[in-house]
Amino acid sequence: MPPRENGRDKTRAERDAAKHKPHRTEDRFYKAKHDAKHACEDLRSRIQRSHIHEAVRKELQAAVAEAESRINEVTPTRSHPGAELRELTKEVGHLQIAENWLAAADRVLDRLGPNGPKSQRSAVEEGVDTVMWHVRAGEWDGRLTATVTQLQQIVQEAETHAANSAQRAG
Repeated sequence: MPPRENGRDKTRAERDAAKHKPHRTEDRFYKAKHDAKHACEDLRSRIQRSHIHEAVRKELQAAVAEAESRINEVTPTRSHPGAELRELTKEVGHLQIAENWLAAADRVLDRLGPNGPKSQRSAVEEGVDTVMWHVRAGEWDGRLTATVTQLQQIVQEAETHAANSAQRAG
């Protein structure tokens, strides 16, 4: 078999060029953009339905608006725009998890009541403040997830305490 037939004479650049399919790249880009926009829309509707404090709601909505503007800025002419959009979608996912636990923190503060243990209330409030600091700073990556995990633990402890207090009172 001549070497040309099995592709051994082609250069790496020629083989890469043969694999490049512009329409597939474009399809992946628009799918990633659609997924990122859909994640923002989903988070926006969850925030609107959520029973969180109004100041937290406004800041989360501002974060979603910022994410949407970053998504709209990505164009198919940049190198690897789909990867950037997928990363933004992940960040919006981190914001969704943060919203879940911020709402849970708000509920547990209501259950503890104004006369609840100050240590529990202050721990929950500090956890909320830390999460919101990362949201305001635009750090929607692993650092936000780490602080949300801490908030999750604090909320779960406070929820246990509130449930025990309710049982003793009832």
